[in-house]
Amino acid sequence: MKNTNSINRTIKMFIINILVVALVFIGFNYMRGNSQIATVGTIALNVREKPDAYSSVITQVHKEDKVTITDEKNDWYKIQTADKTVGWVPNWLLFDGTSGPYTNLTASVAKRNTELKKDNSESSKVIKTLKKNEHVNATLELNGWVRVYSDGKYGWVPSDSLIIQKNRDNKYKENQVLHVATTSAYLMSNNSTSSNKGDFLKYGATLTYLSETEDGWMKVKTKDGKTGFLNSWQVTSRKISSKEEKPGIPMPEFTVMLDPGHGGDDPGAQTIDGKTLEKEVTLKTALAVRKELQSHGFNVLMTRDKDKFVSLTDIGKISSSSQANAFISFHYDSSAQANTASGTTTFYRKDSGKPLAQAINDSIANILPLENRGFGNQDYQVLRENSKPAVLLELGYINNDYDAAYIKNKNYHQKVADSVYDGLMVYIEEKSNKGAEN
Repeated sequence: MKNTNSINRTIKMFIINILVVALVFIGFNYMRGNSQIATVGTIALNVREKPDAYSSVITQVHKEDKVTITDEKNDWYKIQTADKTVGWVPNWLLFDGTSGPYTNLTASVAKRNTELKKDNSESSKVIKTLKKNEHVNATLELNGWVRVYSDGKYGWVPSDSLIIQKNRDNKYKENQVLHVATTSAYLMSNNSTSSNKGDFLKYGATLTYLSETEDGWMKVKTKDGKTGFLNSWQVTSRKISSKEEKPGIPMPEFTVMLDPGHGGDDPGAQTIDGKTLEKEVTLKTALAVRKELQSHGFNVLMTRDKDKFVSLTDIGKISSSSQANAFISFHYDSSAQANTASGTTTFYRKDSGKPLAQAINDSIANILPLENRGFGNQDYQVLRENSKPAVLLELGYINNDYDAAYIKNKNYHQKVADSVYDGLMVYIEEKSNKGAEN
């Protein structure tokens, strides 16, 4: 009997210990999720006022900075920086993002014989070879490559070949001419992100350096004599002219959901000879668009990336529950009688989709070789049951031999990709400007 009681007590103690360990583990992870110290993995990352890519930029954090995650909403983290600034960053960029905004950071070359490339690819022409520990200026990151300035030349190096020098002084002189190095900036009334915003300054705007505070802020003067403060990473001493060849702004904070129409046991329409199915070409088109958008740093999601069926109801749910800023569905039209209709059309359902439809359709009309039939309102389920700004593109009539010759050609898919990218950039700029006005 004693042995039985002893065994029971042992079992009870074992279970209690397991529960205590589990509760500690759960409590630790709960606290970790609500107040987690994180190390920034991206070269530069905008901190925004709200969990929205259109929200105002408060400040930037940079690689190896320590931040505290205090909340999460719509796939964005609410963070507090070392200087107590509070704002929001995308959760898909904080730890391992590979693209980031314009900035101006001093960096040292971490590897011997690092090649400075003309473009951000291994196959690009080599401009020159950088020495280990050589200092350069990092200006932006795009898909794992950093655009740097070295001895009067711009070029690209892999992100892992640089070490950001956080505490290195720029050593500007009084009355030295500086320029705004970020896409835009506000002249702050004091050396704090919470101070009042003054003039809006565009990329390349000319300033005069007055002094520097201990916490890295620069007191500057504008051309019209107004004084205020900017962060050190917002300015540069190198001349930035309007003729400077610079890449487009990376768009990693913006997410686009692509939907290749049909798929699996739903073939969609087909060519007159039956050899090409709509589900095949919509997927090829969407993959070309994904590649193009990703080359500009966009975060791209897809309802499908292979030949499988996704129901119309599920498509709406997938998009609505995502962090997408825009939804684009790809289709190829078909007429009741072959060879009787031709051209492209863009559709939207809700008011939120109308500006997106207009911007992309204008771009399609300018770039694609087929006749453009305009854009309009249509009650498609993937648009109606979608909480995101959503459009559906009919990119030609697949049962028209003339249209089909384009539709089957990969060059046409690339033109669609160019059209979508150009249209998105117009849409984003217009929406960003409207948000800034409000």
